[in-house]
Amino acid sequence: MTFRAMRLRPRRAALSAIAGLVAELGHDPAPVMAAVGFDPADPEENRLHPHAFQSALGLASGLTGREDFGLTLARRRTMDAFGDLAPLLASAPCVGDALAQLLRLLPHLQDGGVRASVERDRDEAMLVGQVVLTDPPALEQQLDHLAGAAVVLLRGLSRPDWSPDAVYLARRRPRSAAAYETFFGAPVLFGQETMAVVFRAELLERPVAHANLALNQLLFDHLAGRVGSTAVGLADRARDCIWRGLGDGWRGEAGVAAELGVSPRTLQRRLALEGRSFRGLVEEARIALARRLIRHSDARLGDIALALGYVDPAIFTRFFRRHTGETPSAWRRRQSSAPAGDDVSSTVWRPGRDSNPRPSL
Repeated sequence: MTFRAMRLRPRRAALSAIAGLVAELGHDPAPVMAAVGFDPADPEENRLHPHAFQSALGLASGLTGREDFGLTLARRRTMDAFGDLAPLLASAPCVGDALAQLLRLLPHLQDGGVRASVERDRDEAMLVGQVVLTDPPALEQQLDHLAGAAVVLLRGLSRPDWSPDAVYLARRRPRSAAAYETFFGAPVLFGQETMAVVFRAELLERPVAHANLALNQLLFDHLAGRVGSTAVGLADRARDCIWRGLGDGWRGEAGVAAELGVSPRTLQRRLALEGRSFRGLVEEARIALARRLIRHSDARLGDIALALGYVDPAIFTRFFRRHTGETPSAWRRRQSSAPAGDDVSSTVWRPGRDSNPRPSL
């Protein structure tokens, strides 16, 4: 079989989809496209800003006045929106295999720093997504779109009427909250620590309708070979482990080193070679997550401290003030001009920490 160059970063197609939705909603997309440097007549994808899609999501949401713009865009996706990944995913033997392949390639596919994992607890599973950038553009729109795209993917791999058991979103409750539950066909909890789609674990074993093991292996080997030349560095891999691991079960440097298959001393040495330190990576993650949780949820500051691995809220307050010059409560008051909804969850849910991850609604 002869392969053409696979599109691992189909940003032009994604930006065209944003422009189309803006026009459909009765607005001129030209200002949004110009702001992110997208020229439909220019075929050179590498001239686009790495975060053009994410920035355009935020600008389009503001222009159209749609808090659910990211979700609305995801609702219009099909499997074809995954570009040249679509045949890989559609040929996987089962849903779990398709997800495993996608997550293996994900660090090389997303300019927005998106990472995901599948967590399983007996008969329940969840697809957990995180944006591991310190200051990502249009975070709420990104997470809405990420959750919507995840459900579109799972429906494409299983059946069109499939619905999750619950969806968790790291954003304040929007005015259009009913549209979220209508699309997902499940309870939606807002103001959470991260994005997660909860479902029955049996879905992972469900065969994909058009499975073709030989084709799937050929496609995956080709893609894995391509991304192997741009392997993710140890600092990025350690950062991903840190973002996933912070919380009341935080295992520190030893736990991250074990997950990466190296000793703590080797981890320190190799991070130093990349100009990073474990402590610096942890502090970057904690301050970024702290700002998100304070701004995008109404969770109590003590709960946020625990979600970041601080048993003593006073230590969290000192840490936050050292990085921002303000206490968490003062910073929250200053951010109060951000859009806020009502009936926001008052606690922070941490995937993999609760004995029963399903919502009690």
